[in-house]
Amino acid sequence: MTVLRRTGGIGAFLVERCLPVYPVYLALWVVAVECIIVVVGHSSDPWRPSWDTALKILALNAAGAFLRMVDDQKDLDYDRVHNPDRPLVQGRITIRELRVAMVPAALIALALSATVSVWTTVLLALILSYSLLLWWAESRVPMVRDNPIVNLVAVCPAQFLATGFAMTGHPGLGEATWVQLAAVPLVFTATILHVELARKTTRVADATDLRSYSEVIGPTMCGALVCVFGLFAVLAELLLTTPWTWAGQWWPIAWLPVAAAVMPCISAWIFFVRRVSVHPRGLPTAFVIVFYLTILGQGLVYH
Repeated sequence: MTVLRRTGGIGAFLVERCLPVYPVYLALWVVAVECIIVVVGHSSDPWRPSWDTALKILALNAAGAFLRMVDDQKDLDYDRVHNPDRPLVQGRITIRELRVAMVPAALIALALSATVSVWTTVLLALILSYSLLLWWAESRVPMVRDNPIVNLVAVCPAQFLATGFAMTGHPGLGEATWVQLAAVPLVFTATILHVELARKTTRVADATDLRSYSEVIGPTMCGALVCVFGLFAVLAELLLTTPWTWAGQWWPIAWLPVAAAVMPCISAWIFFVRRVSVHPRGLPTAFVIVFYLTILGQGLVYH
């Protein structure tokens, strides 16, 4: 009975805390990374999904479940005040159940990645290990735990590792230079920072919320950075994929990322001109999906 109850608890936890956004987001992340690699690596063929694509998506989702379990445990004290409806806070699942479930989640993620390549497995293992290291650091270093900007910077290496993970296996790195390969994670990390900063940017700083970015650097700076990171992601992507060198008749699709750049500008206009109290959150989330789909378009038509 205990096993059945625990399994049901974990299943309900993952449905509530991961669905429906995370599987879609992680799948698009892997696909978009592969598409950029096809373009910067001067592949002889357009991007097409492969078994490696599917395996990386499944492995990253298993790792994402592991990371969600870690985050809910390390954020428990904060969630008791600011997110009282979450499963762990309400006792609908226990810390012990989460820690038990972390083991199969990690093993499944590593087993799936091992079917792609050694480097895929190494990078995924580093992602999981880094999340535990960050958990340890937050429990012992007050600045990492309480300063949201320091914490945000500390999380960035995990984003770089995840992009590197998606770069392994098929379709291969092709003729991409080391400079280009090093720049690819910048595109995706900037995209994530665009969303993350928007999620906790308010016009009136909340002194009770120690994790509010507005409380640390002010709402004007927060709003500006949200826009800057979104636009930087698009600009960096265009500089990497150089659509002007290959677009030809496919130019409407090859240049689609430019259209995605409109969304951060709209978010900034709503926040600064209409002076809403909370930065728009739906638009930055939609930006990620639209932006990654435009990168997919480039990969599909690249020649």
